[in-house]
Amino acid sequence: MADPAEGGGSEQDDVSFLRTDDMVCLSCIAPLTKDANATERVCLAAEGFGNRMCFLESIASRDVPPDISVSVFVLEQALSVRALQEMVGSSNEESAAQSGHRTLLYGHAILLRHYHGNMYLSCLSTSSSNDKLAFDVGLQETAQGESCWWTIHPASKQRSEGEKVRVGDDLILVSVSSERYLHIGSGASVIASFQQTLWTVVPMSSGAVRQKTLGYVYGGDVVRLFHGHMDECLAIPEAGSENEFSCVMYETGAVCSHARSLWRLEH
Repeated sequence: MADPAEGGGSEQDDVSFLRTDDMVCLSCIAPLTKDANATERVCLAAEGFGNRMCFLESIASRDVPPDISVSVFVLEQALSVRALQEMVGSSNEESAAQSGHRTLLYGHAILLRHYHGNMYLSCLSTSSSNDKLAFDVGLQETAQGESCWWTIHPASKQRSEGEKVRVGDDLILVSVSSERYLHIGSGASVIASFQQTLWTVVPMSSGAVRQKTLGYVYGGDVVRLFHGHMDECLAIPEAGSENEFSCVMYETGAVCSHARSLWRLEH
């Protein structure tokens, strides 16, 4: 019998349900550090370069736009727990590579790859929290072992194990390796703890739609902007120059291969 979660599906599945290759943000409500009685909406985030620890990025400010790029994760794989155990137990962990776009089911284990840093959301072996039973959460370069796999569970009694995960559902993520919940720590930290946090999956881009429309650009894509049919591109001044942070101009020549002429589209 064919697996109902395998790729194919109808266009409605592309819109209503989460599938592998979708780009998402994980959002939750967290208490304000300055006022314990107030809350704000935040997103799970990571820099991906240098510091690999995950943190919470506020998206509630009306004056300062959030840097959503640090909060985008790709739903790279989804497996049943049994299939994951068989894969980890085998010598070839690459055997679980999938084709198509698999619809996520509650109870399945998922692999989340940080889009900006190209590393995997993982339960680390370190513990820097005041909660001595908790572990740090950060990014890991490879997807080997169970530390970067998380099982997905419904937060609402209206959903049950085995059902498709709908866009906008509140859900609970559990580390396969430590059997702890993905939880908000003190300040802006993120930990794997025995305490629960309800996360809302906010879709940024559908992997199925991206594959069907290769001629389009999307939020998060990096582009270089040229002026008409000329070889001049939009750039900022060189680092250390007098107008480094206050000037944008068109330039030609070697700048067309430099990072200062690259621009990222917001989501």
